[in-house]
Amino acid sequence: MAPHQFTIPPEFQADLKYVEPRDARTDEEIIAALNAYTPVASEKNIWAFWDSGIQSMPAWCKRNVANWSRLCGPSWTIRVLDARPDSPNYALKYVPADTLPETFTKGTMDGPYTGPHSADFLRGACLYLHGGVFMDVGILLVLDLDRVCWSTLADDSSPRNVAVPCMYDVVMANHFVASRKGDPFIKRWHDLFVYLWANRTSHAGMAGSPLLAYATRLDITAAARNGYHFEFAVDPMTVFEYITQVLCWGRLCRLEDAGDGFSCADYAVDNILWFNSLNEDWALETVVGFPGQKAFDALSTRLDADPESEEYKTAYKAAWRVLTHSSMQKVSHSKKISPSPGLGYLWDENDGADCEPGTFGELLRYGSVHFEQTRESIAIVQIEKPKDTLKKGVFEA
Repeated sequence: MAPHQFTIPPEFQADLKYVEPRDARTDEEIIAALNAYTPVASEKNIWAFWDSGIQSMPAWCKRNVANWSRLCGPSWTIRVLDARPDSPNYALKYVPADTLPETFTKGTMDGPYTGPHSADFLRGACLYLHGGVFMDVGILLVLDLDRVCWSTLADDSSPRNVAVPCMYDVVMANHFVASRKGDPFIKRWHDLFVYLWANRTSHAGMAGSPLLAYATRLDITAAARNGYHFEFAVDPMTVFEYITQVLCWGRLCRLEDAGDGFSCADYAVDNILWFNSLNEDWALETVVGFPGQKAFDALSTRLDADPESEEYKTAYKAAWRVLTHSSMQKVSHSKKISPSPGLGYLWDENDGADCEPGTFGELLRYGSVHFEQTRESIAIVQIEKPKDTLKKGVFEA
């Protein structure tokens, strides 16, 4: 075994132990190997999307994906799909065109969020058709997926077939969705989202659909009250339209059995594994705050800086909090929706800053694959059925 590059401080030795990565290849070798068509052979699939192809992803995203392989090992198959017909990872090689909106299959989508919305189209389709986990490439994974949720989903004695991050109530975050193949809730979720995109090339105006009328009654201050202090440079309606897929999920969580024998509302309570997204996915923000610059500064702090300085103390607390008690760190770009750049945007502009030698960023990268958490389970949330449920079909206004 190679000598350890970093030492686990005594205060965290009960929380972490050293492990060897499950993939010994270099970043370049892993990414090159993923630039190939791989037939689906099981439900243990990691799905992601980058419209112009895996090789054109920012370097920090490539490092994220390479570390997925080191954490999860060979029992999982990683695929980063794209929108290039000449690519081995072209999305339509895995998903039939008739299950997706024409604006994706014909390449006519416009607006500032074509990449995220393309990923949204594929998320439900890949999970329903094949099963697995669909993740944003901006996710810096810390806990292997079997421990995050898959061991529970794959257990035939468990009623849970789907897993999502829970922000509050039945508001999910769609940067991470796991599901068994053929799940009926995921099918309805995908179908509703595609239905809303019919004959459209843009998200503009989508939140005005009668099918999403419940969203107009949502308390937009609830996110902040639950610890999510996101800042937006656009109006609330634009935010809702940006997260239309999340609103579709919320609609399903309010639909009782309308005669087809399936209650989405009951299924969400009984058959979906919800976990606390602030604790598990945004722990960095709970320490440094939500502006991307603060996260960038913390992870750029030198390990040999004055340990009594406030900058060092903040960086130390942030990095070790993620390593000891997070499933992942969701890194956002926040382009065109936030008044200030997200951590992902800053890492785009400062190549290598995510793993600069001698910084807390390097420690976080190293620790995410070499330190294994000893905790027995992640922070699970048991949701309650919303009070404003409806007995209506998925497409019934």
